[in-house]
Amino acid sequence: MNASPTWTDPYSPEGKREAAASVLTGVNYRIFFEDATQRRLLAAYRDLRDLANAHPNDEKAWRASIKKRLAESAGEGLIMREWLVGLTKKTAQNLETSDSEFPVLFDKIMTQIEQSAKGKARRDMALLLWGGTATLAIRGSMKSKTGKALEKILAKTALTVIGLDQSKGDFRLNVGADAEVERETDAEIRTPRGAVRMEIGLIGKGNSEVISDKVGRMERNGVIMLDLLPVDSSAYQTAANRGVCLIQIRNNNPVEELRQHFMNLGVGVQGEPITQEEVHERILAMPLEAFDG
Repeated sequence: MNASPTWTDPYSPEGKREAAASVLTGVNYRIFFEDATQRRLLAAYRDLRDLANAHPNDEKAWRASIKKRLAESAGEGLIMREWLVGLTKKTAQNLETSDSEFPVLFDKIMTQIEQSAKGKARRDMALLLWGGTATLAIRGSMKSKTGKALEKILAKTALTVIGLDQSKGDFRLNVGADAEVERETDAEIRTPRGAVRMEIGLIGKGNSEVISDKVGRMERNGVIMLDLLPVDSSAYQTAANRGVCLIQIRNNNPVEELRQHFMNLGVGVQGEPITQEEVHERILAMPLEAFDG
């Protein structure tokens, strides 16, 4: 099964459809989206390099050009402003950095650099600082964006592949909180005895406590689809005690597990087992409109 991207924008309908086809057949979504992250990193490095190389023979003009960029309050200047003083956006917010302080922070950074570097080496060190900060910022934002993009479509795609029809009321997506359930849920599936909830949690080994928390809020026969859990996680026993269905996505056939769970509950899903190859083919055959938004 080929998981190599055949599209440019992974967040386009085409990209999200292929992502769903790959992730729901066990592919590590982080690796799947790494190409997009690297492209964005390289674009940022290129822009930062151009800034570092501006006015090569005029240090005063170079510093003035950076300060001008720091004074900009919109567009690309705003996006890169924190990086040029060695801060991520979140750190700058926590420090309560005002607009007028950015040029001052840049002068302080250059003073520190001057203590250990001379001539053009100063710009090299500034570029290293900028690049490191940009890497932290971009990887953090891409991780969040990837999770949100996938969680919105995985539930819908998986439920559709096992034979349920949203237009017929078989399931609802992004169900808001109400008097019975205090939190929004990714999906609610109709069963012969009412409805059960389904949550998508693209959580890895290092954050298994998040899944345990989700299990604690889930009612009996509810479903939690997750990225990966360590074998010794207490979430498995907690889920078994509460009658919650945990489905690991990575290195697995999560759609078939989902089908079996709902078939046992008497939900009108496909009767025959679904292979990974069938899952992949059915998702890629879905209309792009299903992945828009």
